[in-house]
Amino acid sequence: MRGTATPRGRLLLGLGALPLVLAACGSGPAKTTTSSTLPPLPPTTVGYVTLIGSASNLGSGNGLEAINLSEGAGGSTRTFTVGTFPDAAAVTPDGKTLYVTNYASNTVTPIAVATGTVEKAIPVGAGPAGIAIAPNGKTAYVTDAGSSPIGDTVTPINLKTHKALAPITVGGGPQGIVITPDGATAYVANAGGIVTGQNAPLGHTVTPIDLKSGKAGAPITVGNAPTALAMTPDGATVYVANTGSGSVTPLTVAGNSAGVPITVNGSPQALAATATTVYVADDSASSTAGNNVTPIALSSGSAGTPIVTGANPTGLAISPDRKTAYVVCNGTGKLESLDLTSNTVLKTATVSVPGGAYAIALAGVPAAELASAFGVKPAKKKAVTG
Repeated sequence: MRGTATPRGRLLLGLGALPLVLAACGSGPAKTTTSSTLPPLPPTTVGYVTLIGSASNLGSGNGLEAINLSEGAGGSTRTFTVGTFPDAAAVTPDGKTLYVTNYASNTVTPIAVATGTVEKAIPVGAGPAGIAIAPNGKTAYVTDAGSSPIGDTVTPINLKTHKALAPITVGGGPQGIVITPDGATAYVANAGGIVTGQNAPLGHTVTPIDLKSGKAGAPITVGNAPTALAMTPDGATVYVANTGSGSVTPLTVAGNSAGVPITVNGSPQALAATATTVYVADDSASSTAGNNVTPIALSSGSAGTPIVTGANPTGLAISPDRKTAYVVCNGTGKLESLDLTSNTVLKTATVSVPGGAYAIALAGVPAAELASAFGVKPAKKKAVTG
């Protein structure tokens, strides 16, 4: 099942421990004032990886692993308990809350990023798969893929009240979902019967939803079993992963029209886009036909040389500075980092994530909140005597 599916390292400000010196204007001797307060450090990027279980426990996992990505392979981690089969995750635009869809529990779990507090799960439709949050941070939209029978709705959630609103009917087996930067339109991938128990044909459409009216528009024909979507930063194009066709279809938002599919290796499982490139995680049973990330140049629509990764890449996210892609390799239980300048895997930054690593979302955690986000209690201050 597919969801959607958000700077490595902490920047140093170059001021060291020196005080800030300010010269005063006016007559007479110059006066100075000093301040020992430095600007806050940039947020640390934390990766949240869903754990769906593996081997005989596949589909029964209920974990979420938080990983401090600035620390490389030996970084701090914390495991949260969420619902069963956490399919996807998304972070609110203000970075304060993470929402996880629990496919087998029919719920969405909110987690406060700063404290790591797991809040009460929100009931939604059957088989919640993908999730996207409106740019204004007021509403989340969850695809209800269902099982038996197959689902065909999107459930909005009021993020102030954590209450599910009236569902919106789309195509069968909806999986991935994205929202335009202006918050006007959502696009939903209707994968059809791709999950065990879904007695239905494969889907081949994407449904646009007018979010102001809550009405679904005419479906757009794409390839077979569209699962994941990615929106370009300018909101002009949506890229669709056709898992059943081994291709990616570009959709022009202005006219809701599908372009010529772009062939990739294996079955595309996840997408992420920058202003110049869309990156495609390709899964395949054959290591020679998939198990890589393929860059597609937006200017030409041409697929570049695939970057070989671990087996079964199912999750993909790009760092805020657009220099690194994080790839969840379900088959190896690892999180790999790709240097997007050289298009190579950073071997020293690979993190082991046991338990059926599947999807990923990124959040920036301020330095002052990092300890509590990872469940570390601050040391008590000792009283000063004498």
